[in-house]
Amino acid sequence: MRVGVYLPILSAASRDSILAYASAAEALGFDSLWTNSHIAVPVTFEPRYPYSDDHRPPWNATSTWLDAMTTLSFVAGATDRVRIGVAVVPLITTDPLTLAKQSATIDVLSNGRFELGIGGGWLTEEGRALGHPTDHRTARMEETIEILRKAWGPPTFEHAGRFWQLPPLGINPKPPQGARLPLWIGGHGDEAVRIAAEHDAGLFIWLPRRPELLAEYHRKLRARSGAGPLAASLILAEAEGRWLEASREMRDAGADLLVIIRRYDPRAIDDLTRFAKEVLPELAG
Repeated sequence: MRVGVYLPILSAASRDSILAYASAAEALGFDSLWTNSHIAVPVTFEPRYPYSDDHRPPWNATSTWLDAMTTLSFVAGATDRVRIGVAVVPLITTDPLTLAKQSATIDVLSNGRFELGIGGGWLTEEGRALGHPTDHRTARMEETIEILRKAWGPPTFEHAGRFWQLPPLGINPKPPQGARLPLWIGGHGDEAVRIAAEHDAGLFIWLPRRPELLAEYHRKLRARSGAGPLAASLILAEAEGRWLEASREMRDAGADLLVIIRRYDPRAIDDLTRFAKEVLPELAG
């Protein structure tokens, strides 16, 4: 199982904290570094956050939040080996061509280490504030995947779809990983599972909480003949004293990638070091 680290782009948004995390994770042998993405958080919105019991997020409109893709470009230049990814970009905050260009650029700057996660987006008020459509999110996601893979392939392409009609154009340079740059689908519904399976993408389950839930997603993905990887995240504070056991439970439930989350403070690097020493070797063995 691959083990990655979530960068502190929300809890401690600074040059020093990002560099410290990125350098430590690479030196300690972690597989990858991850961000997630929001651009403009509305002051008020309907409580649809899918990762807490009350459906309210632990952040708000006043929270400091670094831009995910810009941060990964910065990290690409500060590292050499570790893979870098975003999980996920809500598609209601961008458009397929901008996303294709950003992804190709980060892949070039990282020498082919970038992985792109996308989701339909639950915070529809954010999409409306940015002037983007928020309807037909599932269908738009599937068409976005088609456009991305066209954009990363031949020097020029065109597209005639339900939501986008694109004349012949080019997005260059191409990502070193080409049209098969790794894609992850974020979501907790059956449609996310279906899209991941049908489009040869990974399925990223953010905070599954219990391994039994992750195992059910694994079963659903494989039942649809989905061959892509399965990812989950783990908050270290919630698993204190049982990091190895919790990580093994996620691995045994089907996780191919585990992203650990540790709120940044002066002891954060010490905990990354302890995890690398006590847990990584056991997961590899």
